[in-house]
Amino acid sequence: MTKTERARYVRRVLMIQDKISMKYMRVIRAELKRTATDLSSSYVKNGQDEFAAIEKDHKNRIAKILNDLTLETIVKFRPVNPVGKKAFDNFVEQSIYDILSSGIALTSATIANTTVQTAVLVIAQQMILGQTNSVQSEPLVVADAISNRIGGTNSLSRAMTIARTETHKAANVSQYTRAEVSAEISGLDVIVEWIATNDGRVRDGHKHADGQKRKIGQPFLVGGQNMRHPSDPKASASNTINCRLCAWLRYNLDIKKPDCESGK
Repeated sequence: MTKTERARYVRRVLMIQDKISMKYMRVIRAELKRTATDLSSSYVKNGQDEFAAIEKDHKNRIAKILNDLTLETIVKFRPVNPVGKKAFDNFVEQSIYDILSSGIALTSATIANTTVQTAVLVIAQQMILGQTNSVQSEPLVVADAISNRIGGTNSLSRAMTIARTETHKAANVSQYTRAEVSAEISGLDVIVEWIATNDGRVRDGHKHADGQKRKIGQPFLVGGQNMRHPSDPKASASNTINCRLCAWLRYNLDIKKPDCESGK
């Protein structure tokens, strides 16, 4: 693959991912703002007594959003089956969904807990400020601080990080799993190449992994960690959050790319 081909491929794949990410960033940010309002209103009325219930509801709504994001991404990155069939058997698609959905519960719980713990931290900070300025510890002032920290400008970058990370994970798991099953069914040799964006934001470990090639099923060495593909669900957060890498799948002598114009 030439340098130009690599750059073109990365741009096309990231264009699909960014479109999905932007859509769900708005949904996630709206959810963060909603929860910020719930937490601030609850604090004025009942202190922290209802935070556990709010966290549970927040987790369930985030899980629903991430599930919708995952399903849409799976469909957008559904390629033509290299084995020659028009579509994979349902068990393959179900396997892809099972891999991704197994992480949604943990991810949504982590997001919800972080949201509520941020509110708790804000309350503690306002109480400290209240020791020298009593106004800062008044319920309405504390509630405003909670709302601003969770639902204010910070919510934009947080929502974008969540949306990008989950979209990228779903796209890479989808492509890799389909290629892996194709190799098993057809006996084709599938070579996977790690492609970094190589811009100013790429991690050093990801940059050094650029150009690594492996037979499908064999791990890449990325930042001292084994990864089957970019955004591997089993990899550490430091190797996956806000990841913008791609994997190029080559079936024998034929290069297999997703149809990025149609998104299929």
